Amino acid sequence: IVSLQTRLFSLRPLTSRLLSGAEWSLPIRLCSTMADKEPKDTLVLVTGASGYVASHVVLNLLKQGFRVRGTVRSLKNAAKIDPIRKLDVDGRLELVEADLLKEEGWANAISGCDFVQHVASPFPIVADETVVTTAISGTLNVLKAVAKCPSVQKVVLTSSCVSVNEGHDQNRTFDEEDWTNLEDSRVGLYPKSKTMAEKEAWKFQKEIPEGDNKFRLSTINPVLVIGPPLIDEQGSSISIIRQFLQHEMPACPPMQVALVDVRDVAEMHVKAMLSPETDGHRFLAASQPSYWFRDISRVLGKEFKEHGYCTPRYEAPGFIVRLMAIFDKQAASVIDRLHHEIKFDNSKAQRMLGMSFRDPDESLKEMGYVCIERGIVKKNKNYKGCPEKYKEFAKH
Repeated sequence: IVSLQTRLFSLRPLTSRLLSGAEWSLPIRLCSTMADKEPKDTLVLVTGASGYVASHVVLNLLKQGFRVRGTVRSLKNAAKIDPIRKLDVDGRLELVEADLLKEEGWANAISGCDFVQHVASPFPIVADETVVTTAISGTLNVLKAVAKCPSVQKVVLTSSCVSVNEGHDQNRTFDEEDWTNLEDSRVGLYPKSKTMAEKEAWKFQKEIPEGDNKFRLSTINPVLVIGPPLIDEQGSSISIIRQFLQHEMPACPPMQVALVDVRDVAEMHVKAMLSPETDGHRFLAASQPSYWFRDISRVLGKEFKEHGYCTPRYEAPGFIVRLMAIFDKQAASVIDRLHHEIKFDNSKAQRMLGMSFRDPDESLKEMGYVCIERGIVKKNKNYKGCPEKYKEFAKH
């Protein structure tokens, strides 16, 4: 989606001519194995702790009293890890180095942990088939170490909605029983990598040999994650907010996208970790309904107009995207989504995890203010400041 927006931006002269005229709730039922173990005595590993979603998982766990060990690629990267260290107010967070693309280091990182929240994904250097192989090897490197660590009861794996709905007719509602159709030539490398990595995780967990740790597994499959960042990371949704508010987009793609607040995603990770009913289940993390990109622009435009920000007022004609698709595989992969609704069924998360999803309007507004306050979005000279209700995550 971000790539498509960037390409639309590159066509700005053409399009301009064409277009002129529940906060921290506890799980429903704790794991029976934790009945006699307090959170303060429970150690949870969070991979990629400095990431957008993972940092909120860390915060949720700390607020509920757990001990947390977070992995990062480098302890020397102060810009990435200092914001995470600040979450620790009473010494229950430790950070260690571990690289998803290397087997070494994971045994030590996982040693003594009761649960593993595997949120991290390998960062692709080039956009080729290595994206798929690194995603799979990164997941298996962690799971292989878990299988050799008898203290770990369960792994919660962060997957994606793109392992659910890609390569299908989009005019229907998708749920956790659906899998991306890898036989469809329109499926891009990223959906392919997330799908294959999740499938390999389930396969590995089901085939753990006797004598190894037969850990339990659940996956969380988020849609586009929005909400206040804890770190200054330029991820997909943050880039979209930046492009909208800085008017780097001449027009909105004529598409829908499903949204979910990052705090809801973190809450789902922790609830799935602690609820035995979730073992062996996938969970879509999605609020309802989905938003057209013009809806996102409208919400941001209305909120930030008085601060001097201007968002796109028009949609890009579908034929521009279709023209791009002739030369661009990524544009071709979204052709079947033009002017179509995107529907995900979140009833399983509501039923089994007790989820009540945040209003995306509020998440978008809060995200906008936090991005401005943290310097991710340029502060306009007419900016009047962050409202009190959004200040919690606006601190540097």
